[in-house]
Amino acid sequence: MSVEVFSKSVQRYLRNRGYTQQQLASELGLHPKVLSRKMHSSGKAHLTHREVQHIITILAGWQAITTRDEALHLLTEAGLDATIFDPSEWLAPPLNKLVQEEAPTFFLSHNTSRHARLLRHNLPAPTTRLIGRKKDVARLQQLFERREIRLVTLFGPGGSGKTRLALFAAAGMVEAFSQGVWLVSLAGVSDPELVPMSILQALNITPTPDLTPLAGLIAYLRDKHMLLLLDNFEHVLAAKTAVDKMLVAAPDLKVLITSREVLHLYGEYEFSVPPLEIPDPRAEPKVTRLAQCASVRLFLERAQAVRPDFTLDDSNAASVAQICARVDGLPLALELAAARIKVLSSSALLEQLTQSGLAILTGGASNLPDRQQTLLNTIEWSYNLLTPVEQKWFRRLGVLTGNWTLEVVATMMLELDACEERTSDALTPVDLLERLVDKSLLIRSPVEHGQMYFGMLSTLREYALEQLAAHDELELVRDWHAFYYLRQAEKAELGLRGPQQLNWRDRVMAERDNFRAALEWSLQRAREGRRIRGFVSTTPNWKVANSRILSAQEVSSAGLSALELCLRLAAALRHYWEWQGHMPEARHWLNAALAIPFEESAERTVLAARARALSETGRLIFLQNQKEAALKLVEQSMALWRQLDDKHGLAGALLHRGWVAHGMAEYEVAQQAYFEGMEILPLNEDPWLYGQLLLHVGDAAAFLSDHEQMHACHARCREIFEQIGDRSAVADVWKDHGGLLMLESRWDESIDCLLKSMRLCYELSQKEYLTTGLDFVSLAVGLREKPDPITASLHSAKIQGAANHVMEMIGLNPWTETDPFAQAVRQHIRSRVSEQEWEAAWSAGHELTLEEGIELAYRLGQGLPEEAG
Repeated sequence: MSVEVFSKSVQRYLRNRGYTQQQLASELGLHPKVLSRKMHSSGKAHLTHREVQHIITILAGWQAITTRDEALHLLTEAGLDATIFDPSEWLAPPLNKLVQEEAPTFFLSHNTSRHARLLRHNLPAPTTRLIGRKKDVARLQQLFERREIRLVTLFGPGGSGKTRLALFAAAGMVEAFSQGVWLVSLAGVSDPELVPMSILQALNITPTPDLTPLAGLIAYLRDKHMLLLLDNFEHVLAAKTAVDKMLVAAPDLKVLITSREVLHLYGEYEFSVPPLEIPDPRAEPKVTRLAQCASVRLFLERAQAVRPDFTLDDSNAASVAQICARVDGLPLALELAAARIKVLSSSALLEQLTQSGLAILTGGASNLPDRQQTLLNTIEWSYNLLTPVEQKWFRRLGVLTGNWTLEVVATMMLELDACEERTSDALTPVDLLERLVDKSLLIRSPVEHGQMYFGMLSTLREYALEQLAAHDELELVRDWHAFYYLRQAEKAELGLRGPQQLNWRDRVMAERDNFRAALEWSLQRAREGRRIRGFVSTTPNWKVANSRILSAQEVSSAGLSALELCLRLAAALRHYWEWQGHMPEARHWLNAALAIPFEESAERTVLAARARALSETGRLIFLQNQKEAALKLVEQSMALWRQLDDKHGLAGALLHRGWVAHGMAEYEVAQQAYFEGMEILPLNEDPWLYGQLLLHVGDAAAFLSDHEQMHACHARCREIFEQIGDRSAVADVWKDHGGLLMLESRWDESIDCLLKSMRLCYELSQKEYLTTGLDFVSLAVGLREKPDPITASLHSAKIQGAANHVMEMIGLNPWTETDPFAQAVRQHIRSRVSEQEWEAAWSAGHELTLEEGIELAYRLGQGLPEEAG
């Protein structure tokens, strides 16, 4: 160690930031004179490796050093290297705040000519240190260095830290995989068939329309060098066959799984995740020895997070050692116990544990491992420390999955209390959440879009659901959950049409797991022919899009048919799914709901819900270019709406009927459908739907060579949507208007409108309209013939390749792909160049990301070179 050089560097950093060596000594817990001697190697005094680590960490926390290079330079001066810090320490505050001079290891150049940087992982940043797992992380990473090992399952009891170990190990392997490391959380998935879809969504890839999600996933992974981290796999063990097929088809794919059970697949490497090391109960509890024990270190760190003055000393060493041993070193149990240090001394906490009988117990299922029963007992002990009121709401919150807000809890407490004709027990929703967060029974997530979200660890949620069933409340609370999220979905559907559309989109996105859970429950109940209880005492009627019957419905305590609920819920979410480019998922849920048998004599609201689902499914099928199937569904919907005499519903179905006729080149039929819808539902009754009908009247007019009517309709409906505040619909108008201007050979105006639409769509993340607009730009660029016909054709091919790539991602197959007129136009553009030239340009575009495709369309559309000079 070059003490003099290291000392001068440290003093310079302190001075530049306004700190003194005396303050550094205080932070290190040393007398200033002792630190001075150590910094100058006076006598026998010298800095230990640990003190050098601590100094660098302090400097980083004070922002006296701000880059990783500065930290590494100090280590070099001290005769040390980066390995003196555990990899998890580099990933945790404050060292993770140090800026790296070069690109981070999880960013690589995707296109060296553009120097594009693409994210190569979706792992969350750690918020605490990983304690006691350094050897496990290294061993796990070494396993993946062996070519023959491609599937590793981390198995162990709930709460043993499988997920955290997997995340820290995976973070250190991002560089090792060309296509990176990707986390897929399966905590909110209960249907094994949805696992491939969940993986696709984590990768931002959607199957092609002609392939199942698994087939599309395999096609994507076939040539990828990638690590998938599938977390909480025990919920979906039947999906192990999908994992096996992926590994067989993709030779460079590796999979890391966390589960409470091994998969028993050929080639699987089983990696047991044991509890943390615990103190030897027979040894004397010496402070220095205990401080090196992993379970004690974790307990101390978590205890100090809630009580900073808590330290390990001779007075509490014995009780701390016994606490760690009593909970068997399980990380979750240690965290739950440490949270009580906020209000209990260690001896009082040990007494609570002792009185609760938290030794290893029998009596659970015989096929569960012992430590699984220990964790359940630990959770039960924590549950028993709650007041009866807290217990009631804790177990009821178990019905929520993924993320949820204060508003959800407030509504739950209000409506369930009203249902039971009782008061709220003087416990406010804010009080409840604060208490459960303080007791480590809830997780508070970072604020997103100005909204705070909460969640529950999966092991705690499972226990809460067991308690719900034991108290005979499971059906009641799950019915409430499904009913609540039906209301939210139908409000969101209308909200997505107005000025707050981005807020509603973000909210549905954040609570997607809860909408899925509501769909699963309502489908299960519908298949059983059951009803879902209504909660009307605090819920006035709410408006439902495109249905007078459903909007006017008075929900009694008898509730709704489960079939009605799942049909309505799937139909209401169609707008969101389409917006986000999740059309295969939309079709999955709508098809599942429509597959449930129904009686022709069913309640009017059930028939109305079915009519809505038929119409929305017809729309989605049409977007997949299945025109005949779409026509059949939409006509069934129209027949039901006419039978029910619901003009709102009929007008919505007529919109989709016109769509299908338009795609079949039956433009007069299309206009008749639109005009009928406008006649039965005037502007003042539903401006948004009227505007949609008017937009498509203009679209059909253009194909009937009435360009004057097209311009008038588009201008008027754009005004309507701007007044409503629906920017997505405005983008749709610009898209259609730009596309139809090509019929008048107004190429530059067409491109200007299309680019305006694409700009709006990108701001809104409206993937369907954005993709269609990109496709239209390819035609307009080709027809414009600038700077010359051949170059224009190659530009058109490249933009079309980019558009087709996004279509494949979101499951879109527009009617223009088979329309004779559109195909004749494209063939005309294509005929100017050779097949080889066309295919090469198309393939180059197909390799582009969405952002690169948009950039290409903007540059070529504006007559600029493909790349900035």
